[in-house]
Amino acid sequence: MEYDKATEVNPFGYFKPAEEMLPLIQEVRNGYSTLHNFLLTLPASRQRAIAITDLETSAMWAIKGLVLNDSGSSQPNESGVTGA
Repeated sequence: MEYDKATEVNPFGYFKPAEEMLPLIQEVRNGYSTLHNFLLTLPASRQRAIAITDLETSAMWAIKGLVLNDSGSSQPNESGVTGA
């Protein structure tokens, strides 16, 4: 599925990743988890909280980018998710 076509359908709906994409998505999550755990060792501060929030945002966009740009991903007509 091409990104432009994917977002024309319903950019806020659920996109089901292809089975082949799942190991890569897990690898990305593992990398982000490693960095998150490191950030937790830093002194608690507003700056650390922002770094963690931005890390969460970055992880979301990285995974969404993988799914939306994978030709094997699909958007089910009825996913059970509100807005799909």
